[in-house]
Amino acid sequence: MLFLTFDTPEDENKFLLLYKTYSKTIYFTLKRFSFDQQTLEDLSQDILLILSNHLNEIDLKDHKRTQNYIITITRNISLNHLRSIKRQPIILPEINDHFAQRSFYEDTVLDNVIMNEQLHAITEEIKKMEEKYRIVLELKYLGHLSTEEIAKALSLKKKTVEVQLYRARNILRERITSHENK
Repeated sequence: MLFLTFDTPEDENKFLLLYKTYSKTIYFTLKRFSFDQQTLEDLSQDILLILSNHLNEIDLKDHKRTQNYIITITRNISLNHLRSIKRQPIILPEINDHFAQRSFYEDTVLDNVIMNEQLHAITEEIKKMEEKYRIVLELKYLGHLSTEEIAKALSLKKKTVEVQLYRARNILRERITSHENK
């Protein structure tokens, strides 16, 4: 259970309105990451706590911007949680042959290093993109949302999201290709 205190009744009312309006957005965004129920509840409370500390940055009159802000916070908290899980040590299965175990481990480590470098390069290029393209890419590939869900979350038409995804992928492809040719 989350207990919060606010400096002013206005802040409290703003938070309650935020909660009533966007709690389902938070829940469904978290749900896309396939977290178990306990993790969903824990992360929801973390997100609500962050929102309560940043009330001055939220304009309830601008629904689209507020929703994007909340989805971005939710996505970032989810990704941070997933990264923290991935940092936990991997226990390799028992293998009697020491050489086979070492080779398996070295190959896995090398594959992980290469994959992480590629993922880092792609992530950096996405961060540099224009906001409308960056958001749809993040929601599609990091948030695992369908085109319909993205359209609903961003209050856009499905066709607009499809066009933005198409353009964003082309821009990203061009940037990565030029990166590899350097």
